[in-house]
Amino acid sequence: MTAKERARLHGFWTHKQTGERIAVSRVTMYGEAHARTVDSLGHEVGPKEIMLVRDLKEEYVRGMP
Repeated sequence: MTAKERARLHGFWTHKQTGERIAVSRVTMYGEAHARTVDSLGHEVGPKEIMLVRDLKEEYVRGMP
């Protein structure tokens, strides 16, 4: 992954089925995204979790409705 591709993944994402919101704060060169669960105001409310970028793109949509 290039730096530009990793930079595009930062920010807020919403789960397609459950509506759960996460904030991606870090993306590694190895395809791992570090994210935290956030509330509707964008405040962090959950522990940090690590997920694969492939799963992130399949299960979540960009933005926070």
